[in-house]
Amino acid sequence: MQEIQFLPIPYKDLERKLRPLNSILNYFTALFPLVDYDLKRLSSSITGKQYVIGTLVASSLIFILLSLGIWGMTAIARPLQIESYTLVIFFFAAVFAIVFFFYAMLIPRWQIQQRSALIERDLLFAIRHLTVQTNAGVPLFNAMVSVSEEKGSFGYGLVSKEFAKIVKEVETGKDLSEALNDSAARTPSRYYERIMWQMSNSNKSGVPVNKTLGQLLEYLSDEQKIALRNYGAQLSPLSLVYLLTTIVGPTLAIIFLMIISTLASIPITEMLFVAVLMALVILQIFFLGLIKSRRPTLSV
Repeated sequence: MQEIQFLPIPYKDLERKLRPLNSILNYFTALFPLVDYDLKRLSSSITGKQYVIGTLVASSLIFILLSLGIWGMTAIARPLQIESYTLVIFFFAAVFAIVFFFYAMLIPRWQIQQRSALIERDLLFAIRHLTVQTNAGVPLFNAMVSVSEEKGSFGYGLVSKEFAKIVKEVETGKDLSEALNDSAARTPSRYYERIMWQMSNSNKSGVPVNKTLGQLLEYLSDEQKIALRNYGAQLSPLSLVYLLTTIVGPTLAIIFLMIISTLASIPITEMLFVAVLMALVILQIFFLGLIKSRRPTLSV
């Protein structure tokens, strides 16, 4: 996994250098207790405290650099009015730095959701592979080895990589049921967790694994069908809201502004149309991201 880092200096070194401010940094870390848990599930070498410290320092640098940059450009463009703009510049830079900080604190959670979606995309086909193998009399461990060895377009993505970790742990002496439980604990997918726990329980109790896998396969298929139906049901209201906010709403707003400007002699400048255009671009990006985030990640 690629480390989440916003500074060229390692976060471990940064933590050591800021040790005199430990009490203040511990307070900020306590405000985000789930960050450490999320980073562990992403197999990151950075702790939650180190990530909070790095994000705080990066946000502070953004505030300083943005303030100096805007202040310098304003001083060159309007030197006589720089004093009246100073407070506004610092306020804008502070708001931007705060937004960046909270955005950065959400990145580990978003990466977990992305990793979970990638696992669930190939999970159904990996379980189908296991079912075919175990129905043919192949032991569960050997079937998992077969899944882990699938590569490229015939592979199962992150599922194959996770199975390869399980195989390696078992080959070094760990019990298969324990390796399955550990894999479920470190993998951010509720479907994957349930399946690994079921396989682990079946392996412990001596229940034929192929029967358990058949039930899990049916369960996964039903869950994906439900996800597709829910996604289709959400598209209609989203499309309606999209039309109202990006097409009908701006059109009516401009018409009303033109009527009001005619009656009240309020001038409509080009900046107004530029502002409307920028707002439409932001709304378009927002709706595209919303629709993409709602779409179930399935492999066909």
